[in-house]
Amino acid sequence: MSAQSKYTRLLADEEMRGHLERKETLLFEGLGHEWQKIEEQVERLGFGEVYIVSKSGSHPGSVRVKPSGFR
Repeated sequence: MSAQSKYTRLLADEEMRGHLERKETLLFEGLGHEWQKIEEQVERLGFGEVYIVSKSGSHPGSVRVKPSGFR
């Protein structure tokens, strides 16, 4: 299972890249309205094929970024 980090703000590219390279799961609490920006950032950084960006059902109003293959 991958590590999970929680944030209440968007991340700079360098910070996001570090998490993605370590195959971490990220939860952006209260940023459901920003999901498209987060998804575009993941894709721009070259991780669009190996990460899933979705609105979190278990944390309403949040966005989860997780490696594909994890539930």
